[in-house]
Amino acid sequence: MEIIMISDSKIKVMLSADDLKSFDLDTSSLDYSNTETKRMFWDILSRAKRSIGFDTDGHRVLVQLYPSRCGGCEMFVTRLSCLYDSEKGEQSELPEIEPVINQLPPKKIKKERNDGRVGAFAFENISNLINVCRRLVNMGYDGESDAYVGEDKRSYLFLSDLEPCAYLPLDEFSFISEYGTAENEEATRSYVSEHAKEICKTNAVEELARF
Repeated sequence: MEIIMISDSKIKVMLSADDLKSFDLDTSSLDYSNTETKRMFWDILSRAKRSIGFDTDGHRVLVQLYPSRCGGCEMFVTRLSCLYDSEKGEQSELPEIEPVINQLPPKKIKKERNDGRVGAFAFENISNLINVCRRLVNMGYDGESDAYVGEDKRSYLFLSDLEPCAYLPLDEFSFISEYGTAENEEATRSYVSEHAKEICKTNAVEELARF
């Protein structure tokens, strides 16, 4: 299990298949209505508090969990507003968890490519780009993709079947915002054509996920 601090109010937790097994869980049995999943959430929050000082006591907590095909999962924990007991006039000691467990998608999320839609994304470093590619492969992404590194030292990724505009249009790809930013496809293409070197062409996601 690896716990990474993203910001003062958000952490990322990476669990392997063995980690889930230690809680008597697997990707098919993750469900906040069952005792094992609740126990896992509480245990992770306790570990995060001890290891990196991420304290959720007395707060609402949003937990987003993304199973992967390798048998593990990634979990994003966001500390929200404080809980306040209006009758007692005091703050609650225990966090209130709002789970969002994203089911493992079908093996392929490839779509018919009849409209030429492309999404463009920029990353501060190639490590973030590689992490995104690994998650896309775990999701089963099978679209066309190409990647570049610019003179500005940032990395760029183009994915087929996404809207060519500067926002994340599809829920299954919204995790990319944890690593980089969505960009205007036309403007980004123009930039990389003059100020960037190609890393991978047509199959960048699969190639970079191997690193």
